[in-house]
Amino acid sequence: GAVSISFSGSGFLATYQLGVAQCFLHYAPWILHSAPSILGSSAGSLVAAAVVCEMNLITIRDEMIHFAKEVKSFTLGPLNPSIKLFHWLECILNKHLPPNAHQLANGRLAVTMTRLTDGEQILMSDFDSKEDVALLCSCFLPGYCGFVPPSFKGVFYLDGGLSGIQPIAPGSSSRTLTVCPFSGESDICPGDAPCWLDIVTHGVTLKGNLDNSFRFINAIYPTLEVRPKLYVAISYTACIPISILNLLLCNSLCLTFLEI
Repeated sequence: GAVSISFSGSGFLATYQLGVAQCFLHYAPWILHSAPSILGSSAGSLVAAAVVCEMNLITIRDEMIHFAKEVKSFTLGPLNPSIKLFHWLECILNKHLPPNAHQLANGRLAVTMTRLTDGEQILMSDFDSKEDVALLCSCFLPGYCGFVPPSFKGVFYLDGGLSGIQPIAPGSSSRTLTVCPFSGESDICPGDAPCWLDIVTHGVTLKGNLDNSFRFINAIYPTLEVRPKLYVAISYTACIPISILNLLLCNSLCLTFLEI
């Protein structure tokens, strides 16, 4: 059967995931087109929505890079009160989502959110309008994106990454291909050298190395010193065919892909 795809929480490093998705579209489009579910957490939900709703991935990547440049021009960067990150995300989605976005997304796009009242992770895949897609795919970190969380059908929700960085398709028979901009045990992630320290968060294993430290900084605060890392997806689109080939031939998921 087909394999679902999960885009982890990623912050500004969602550009990495957009590059991965763009490369799949170019070299192996059947992987995306046949996926029964495209899941996203935090900024990864923006990538998931872009894939499911057939948005121009290069345009979304460029919007993120442009916004990151603007953020760096403000004192305190994204923490400056003038920066409305949540509002920007919602505006970008409303601008680029097609009118029938909710129809494309229903039952296929799965977005994680954290319910404010009890911290429970909610997987949302039912959308009544284009505006619902834009709202639910906009991540909200308290303090970082403001102080009043958005409400959906009378319930307040926070960023899905607070209750799980890498969503997995429900159901024991489902297989999920995971994409993460931080090196670790995800199916597609940066290939750092082995290290002696692992970080486990919500069941996801990440490497506790210096490279990941810089990635975490760049994900939430794109500074001048690490700015080149923001463009990782641009060069990644040139080399990922090798990764896809390895995935098809060596990964445990390969038989599923080759049978399609």
